[in-house]
Amino acid sequence: MQEIMEQVLQGLVFIAGLGMIFLILYKLLKLTAGLALIGVIGGLVFVEVYGIYLFFTERYLYTEDLATNGLFSFTGCYIAFNGFLLFVILRKIIKNRLA
Repeated sequence: MQEIMEQVLQGLVFIAGLGMIFLILYKLLKLTAGLALIGVIGGLVFVEVYGIYLFFTERYLYTEDLATNGLFSFTGCYIAFNGFLLFVILRKIIKNRLA
């Protein structure tokens, strides 16, 4: 009878240990996802600020890049992304004014 109780107790301790491990892994996953999101947002801010800086200091780079690589270049993606941001912001402003 004592052997059965020891096995049950070992099983419960094993399940509790696995639960703690999964809890720690879940918290690490949440932390990693938050840090990745901060990194992506920081990267987008950097690209925007540096793109604006280049636009005002070295405009020829944009025209050369578009002429060489077409719309699928960095400049084309940059223009498309900024156009999308402008569209979303204007849509939100218009929606708020009409409501």
